[in-house]
Amino acid sequence: MKFKIITILLTIVLMSCSEQKKIVQNNDGLDKKMAIINNPKYIKWITGKDFEIWRPEVSDLKKVDEILSKAIKDNQFYFLKSKQLSEIKKNYRQYLCYINEKGEKVIYINSMCELFTDYDKDNNPVPFDWKNKMIDISDGGECYWNIKINLTINNYYELKVNGIS
Repeated sequence: MKFKIITILLTIVLMSCSEQKKIVQNNDGLDKKMAIINNPKYIKWITGKDFEIWRPEVSDLKKVDEILSKAIKDNQFYFLKSKQLSEIKKNYRQYLCYINEKGEKVIYINSMCELFTDYDKDNNPVPFDWKNKMIDISDGGECYWNIKINLTINNYYELKVNGIS
C-alpha cells in the first residue's frame, strides 16, 4: 500500500514540475490572441541589432502578466477603460523574445485590437499572418501599442502608443 501511495505522489510531483518547464509553442492553445514570433529577422527590425532569440516557458508568460499588471497599477496604460490585465488580453499580441547585450531576457510585445487584411501578389485580399509576421502599423491610436518587458530584472520600459492620423 505504501508503495502505491509513494508512486502516485511521485508521479504527481513529476507532472507538476514538467508543466512549469513547458516551452510555449506558437499555437499551443494557451492564449488564442497571443503569438510567439520565432523569426530572428524581426529582432533586428525592432532593435537594430542581431540578438539571440529564445523561447519562453509557461512560467515566463506568467511573469510577463505580473509585470504588465504592475505597469497598469503604475498607470502606464492610462488609456485602458478598465485598469485590468484582462483588457490587455482582449487585444491580439505578438511576443518577440530575445536576449539583449547584457544577457537579459526581453520580450517585446506588439499589441493590436483588431487584425487587418493583407493582399497577395494578385492583389486579392487575404488575412494577415499575424502569428508569424510582425505587424508595423502607423497611427491607429490606442488600439496599437508596444512595450518591452525585461524578465531578468522584472521591469517594463518603452511603452509606445500609436498616435491618431
